[in-house]
Amino acid sequence: MNVSVRKITAVFLIWTLFFSSFTTIIFAVEDQFEVLLSVTSNDTTAPSVPSGLSSTAVSTSQINLSWTASTDNVAVTGYHVFRDNSLIATSTLTIYSDTGLVANAAYSYAVSAIDAVFNESARSATSTATTLSEVVVDAGGGGGGGSSTSNPLITNLQVFPGLNQALITWDTRKETISTVSWGQTQNYELGLSAEAFYLNNHQIVIPNLQAGTDYFFRIEITDGGGRKNFVESGFRTLGIAEDILNPINFRATPREKSIDLSWNNPSTPNFEEVRILRSTKFYPADPFDGEVVYEGRDEFVTDVDTVAGTRYYYTIFAKNKDGQYSSGVVVNAQIALPGEPPPKQEDVFESLPKAPSVHPIIQKLSLFDFDFIQDGERKQLFDGDTVLIDGNKNLTVSLDYSKVPEILKSVVVTLSDPQDDTKTFSFLLRVNSEKSRYVATIGALGKTGTFGVGISIVDFKNQGLKKIKGSLLASSATASEGRSIIQNLNAMIIENFWKLIIALLLLAFIAEGLKKIFKKNRKTDKYNENKEEREKAKYVKNY
Repeated sequence: MNVSVRKITAVFLIWTLFFSSFTTIIFAVEDQFEVLLSVTSNDTTAPSVPSGLSSTAVSTSQINLSWTASTDNVAVTGYHVFRDNSLIATSTLTIYSDTGLVANAAYSYAVSAIDAVFNESARSATSTATTLSEVVVDAGGGGGGGSSTSNPLITNLQVFPGLNQALITWDTRKETISTVSWGQTQNYELGLSAEAFYLNNHQIVIPNLQAGTDYFFRIEITDGGGRKNFVESGFRTLGIAEDILNPINFRATPREKSIDLSWNNPSTPNFEEVRILRSTKFYPADPFDGEVVYEGRDEFVTDVDTVAGTRYYYTIFAKNKDGQYSSGVVVNAQIALPGEPPPKQEDVFESLPKAPSVHPIIQKLSLFDFDFIQDGERKQLFDGDTVLIDGNKNLTVSLDYSKVPEILKSVVVTLSDPQDDTKTFSFLLRVNSEKSRYVATIGALGKTGTFGVGISIVDFKNQGLKKIKGSLLASSATASEGRSIIQNLNAMIIENFWKLIIALLLLAFIAEGLKKIFKKNRKTDKYNENKEEREKAKYVKNY
């Protein structure tokens, strides 16, 4: 019996391991739908009231606040900070430093929590603190002169967060040595830096931070007499900037003597026009590389200056009102020769040799090196090669400039349609003006489903190609509007047909195993009953 139980337990473990990815993906998509619908429609629930508010005066002009985080049915996005019943700031952290105050003055504080649609909680209980008094130094003679025995003070604290670093500056009236520690929690686990000299004006640049992320820091100062003071605060780094929005759905359809080009313009107020260029050698890499086919705001044009049997490579760029261009979207087409079937669109770099004839740094690249960004935040990889995104939001794809070598190269991302993988959409990643990232932004995909992702990095120097594959799992509330629950269930069953078949087979296997165990138990029980009756009869006979 114990052996059989262990077998069934093992089967359940195999079941769990095999289907954990499938199950988690479903839950993740459901969570995205839930958040999206709550934010955009009927979320009327306010966050809980912040608790544990404390206020501590750390100088003549600064009071530090801290409190316990609130909860919400969707997500808490920030806190309103009130001083003497007036709103003075909004913080994404559970700490805040109120500066520029008057010495020896009492201030009362309260905080409230807000969510993404600005439902606001009630205010917390009030906490009051009094700034420190100005220290008067006795400069009188005799007896060795006067001196101050007070702790040193930190004044004029300022934080200037950037994308991947933050500059912090502060002053001390006495010359002090400062030590700064920082982290993503108030354990300050990420780093520590100490000054080597006594100074009045201090600054530090905290490097290697993540964009759009909350950080805490602590500054501790020590004067020449060993007296100490400290301040604790926090900041949020800037979100990753999205690039100029590209056109989407760029298509090239060859006709008998021409090629039709169609696309959808970006739906942003700053959009000015598109510019289409072509080449018979390779995709134009910038808005001035190749022959100009079209400039304007239309979404369709026919290229009539074409020859049958020649493949044409097109790139479309969107231009904004500031004269800046997007990274570019690419497509190719070829008119068939008389009597021949229409040739298919080529893979972007299919004619080039494959890796490993590429630079070693390019060869090491994986999907993890690329950032998929929405609302300034990097979307996390799931299951190694899948990125969960919101199908109703613009998507930025980005690669750190430092992750690829200084050689001539192109980076192209290709997406394939969830329902028809022959329908593809390819766009270029182009280096930004700061030479910090290769980046491209496309409009909302507007569909729910799994988009295939192919990233091609071509190394022109070594004539090699590196290919990376993955997928985008997109959820889109608008894509499911008008579909019944049964229709959505049918779509899920079709998409996961083979996994469901395997699940049914496993269930049948488990049921058969349980049936055999129960049957064996019944035989054992019957045998034991008969044995007991036989022994009883034998006992009576002998007696």
